[in-house]
Formats: sequence, structure tokens, C-alpha cells
Amino acid sequence: FVVLAVALALTSTVQSLDNGLGRLPQMGYNSWYDYECTEWGEKDIMDTMDAMTSKGLRSAGYNYVNLDDCVVSGRFDNGTLYTDPKGFPSGTLKPLTSYAHSHNFLFGTYTDRGYKTCGGRPGALGFEALDAQTYADWGIDYLKEDSCNAIDSPDIGYQEYARMRDALNATGRPIFFSLCGWHNWYAPKGMELGNSWRIGPDDTNWNGVLTNIDINSQLSQYAGPGGWNDPCLLLSVDRSGKQAVTELQSRAQFSMWAVMASPLLISGSILRMSNYTLATYTNADVIAVNQDPLGHQGVRVAGGNLASGSDGKLATGPCSNSSAQQWLKDTPAPGYWQNAASQACLNVDDCGLTVETYACVTTGGTCCGADCYDNMKFDLLSNGSLTSPNQPGRCLNASGVGMDLVPCGMAMAWQYTANKALQSGSVCLATPVTTTTNVWARPLTNGEVALVFLNVGSSAVDITCDAACMHAAGLTETSYTAKNLWTQVNTTVASSGYTAKQVPADGGVEMLRVAA
Repeated sequence: FVVLAVALALTSTVQSLDNGLGRLPQMGYNSWYDYECTEWGEKDIMDTMDAMTSKGLRSAGYNYVNLDDCVVSGRFDNGTLYTDPKGFPSGTLKPLTSYAHSHNFLFGTYTDRGYKTCGGRPGALGFEALDAQTYADWGIDYLKEDSCNAIDSPDIGYQEYARMRDALNATGRPIFFSLCGWHNWYAPKGMELGNSWRIGPDDTNWNGVLTNIDINSQLSQYAGPGGWNDPCLLLSVDRSGKQAVTELQSRAQFSMWAVMASPLLISGSILRMSNYTLATYTNADVIAVNQDPLGHQGVRVAGGNLASGSDGKLATGPCSNSSAQQWLKDTPAPGYWQNAASQACLNVDDCGLTVETYACVTTGGTCCGADCYDNMKFDLLSNGSLTSPNQPGRCLNASGVGMDLVPCGMAMAWQYTANKALQSGSVCLATPVTTTTNVWARPLTNGEVALVFLNVGSSAVDITCDAACMHAAGLTETSYTAKNLWTQVNTTVASSGYTAKQVPADGGVEMLRVAA
């Protein structure tokens, strides 16, 4: 786990993009998992806004209504975008922005930094200034920019997102800018580029939710008022009645998004939403945690990675003497780093930018134009940079469920310790242990703390936050009064430890707000 004080110190150094927006995580609706690229249009979105009002979602704080892909269909001869005539026959989004504004909503739309969107519609590449002005003229308040049909490179991504950022600012209209680049390496630059930034893949299902939780566990220092790590959309049921996750899992995701200070964007059918899910999304106590003005993202204080399929992945954690954190330098050959627990070696996956562990190979064929075993050689430089000869100028940096090679100026500094650990600050590189339970903590205003106990295993279990866990959460007094935010029952929490009893299987959650 990460000591909360360290996360707070790091968060305080963040500089935000100065457009006056995103002081709290955004709340609203996104059309993607509800409609995707099926036949839909203006009336569907107006009906959704009406339902958000009648069901109490607007009054609960959900003020953005955001269209995703498959809204525009082409450009006029002068390059200006026009909307799909089937669903949006006016050729613009003005009818929807007018409806939204008259019903106390803000309105958003979608583009892509590449030459086409994910759905094959016109992208923004080379048209940033023209498109930004079009959005401003339409009355748009929020823009999500995706990364399909674009070069998947940090340097190029930063440049292209910066172009749209500058174009939006030049319009003079405040437009919330949401980056959708799918990588954790957007987090260190996010505040310079936008108001939120995707840090992982589309969630789409329960394991996708867990994957993004794991990734986000390493990124708390980059979020704060003005800009937020975005682990993707809130999942529920689409307009056909298909559920992406169970209702229990929707509640668990909502609890985790609250403690992680993540955007609360419902991407499911408002019209078909069950009473249980509506109660989840309108829980004022949980929303208050998400919208806490202190603006600190929570951290994992007990447990490890949750997502399945993380074999070979890497993570950082508090330094210990465990074999999972021991790396045998120059073993089995010069330049290699072999993990003492798994016996696997650091490896640049497919000659790309991701670093994982793989069975150590010292001879063999060619990969990406080089000897395959060259992917396993790493140099620890005198300045602490850990670099691969196959990727000059790039160095090792930690993510939630893996490692990336990022520009060396942005990378973590490492040292090789007497315990054979690769240490950076207070954390060490390790082969992660997948667990079925987590405890997360988030500091709130007035010295209060939110705690979330999450169970993703196949059986109901007790989940304990012991004395060390409580200390990491910043809870060091003898005892505290706490409120269970889902049962509304008050309880007592001791600094010696607290056990959440029989948390349900496969997405069960207990969430507490601990008074100062």
C-alpha cells in the first residue's frame, strides 16, 4: 500500500490547465454504452435528459449530457463538420445544445485526434481550429477526444492533444476537454493538456473495471482540482436491456470511482435504469465523497491487483524483503534482471513501450529487426534512469498493471539496493500478487477519511484493515465514529483495525465515511 501522506504531498505539486473548469470530477451521462453506433438521434437524447430530470439525476449533480461517436458524418467543402442527417437532421447540434441549456444541462460531443473516429467518422487531425470553433458556435460545453486512427505514441499524442487544447481555448468559450488516450502515460502530462484523461482501456465488463482500478492505483499524485484521472465510464444496462455488469458490481464501481475521485459519467440507459441502480447513482453520501472539494484521489492501502490475466505484469508497492521484489542483476547474462520469485526477466514486450516479465532468453532469432534477447537488456544509469538499448531516450516508469518506457525526463528514478530491490522513493518494483480483496482510503475535508472495502472473489469474506492499513489511511487516533454510506448505519472504527464483515462475493462493497 501507499502511505496517504506521500500521496498528499505529491498531489499538492500538480499544476492544472487554466481554463477554470474541472474543479471537481465531472458528472453526467455518456451515450456510448447505451447506443454505440446504432440508429439514434435527437429525440433519444432529449428523452434521456427528461428522464434524468424526472428520476432525480440532474438534481443529484449529473449536469453533463455527452454524445459519443457516430454523430457527425462528413465535412462541407469548406471543411466544416455536419451531423448525420438520419439522427441529427439539422446538420448541427444546436437543437440539442439549446434543449440542454434550457433544461439546466451542459452538453458535450465527441471527436478523435486522428483522421477518423473509432466509428469511421471524420477526425480532427489537421482541422483542430476549425472544429473547435464549430463546437463553440454550436454551444458545446464538453469535448471528448479519442485516439483511434492516430499514432499511438506519447510524444505525438501530447502534441495532438495540445493542438486541440489550444484551439478550444482560442474560441473564448469554456469547453471541458476530456482526453481519451487509453494509456497511463497521459497522467503525468494530463493537467497540461485537459481536464480529464483516460488512463486505461475501455472498461466494457467487470474485469475491465478491475483493470482500470489497478492502473489507477499508481496515479493518485497526478489528479486534483482542474484535472482528473479517468478510468472510463460507469457501466449498467443499455437500451436493449443488456447488462454490462451486475447491479452489485455497478454499486462497487460507483464506490470505487468515488474514492478515486474519478469522473461519474453514466453510460447506460437512463430510461431502463432499475430502482436499485438509480439508488446507487443518486446516493448523496457517496456523491459527496466523489465531489469532496479537497480534491485528493484515494489510494490502495491493503491488497494488490484485482484483474485477472495479469501474469507477467509488473507493479510497485511498499518495499519489503519479499522475493517478488528481489531482482538478480546481470542474471542469467549481462544486462538482464531476473526476478527471484518468478525466475522471469524484465522484457520489452514486442519491441514496444510496455515492459513485462518473460522467461529469460539469451539466444534466439530476431524480433522487430533486432535479436529477441536484446529486449531483455536494461541499463541502470548513474542518474537513476533504467533504460532499454532498444528504446533510446526512454526509461522505465511504473503503471498500475505494467511498466512503460516513457521519455526519460518523465520517468521514475531507481536505485539498486543491498536487498537486491529496484527502489524508487518509498516503493519497489515487484511481480504483482493478484488478490481478491482491496481496501482504499481517501482523505476528505475537515480531516475525514473515506474507506472502501471491495471483494471480487467467489465467496463472501471478512475484509480487515489492520493497524498498518489504518495508519496508511491516516487514521491514528484510538477510535473514530464512522457512517456506512450504503446501509446508513453508524459504527466505530479503531486505529488498531477494522473488519468489514461478510462482504458479498463478486463485487460486494462496504463504504465508510470516518469522522475526524
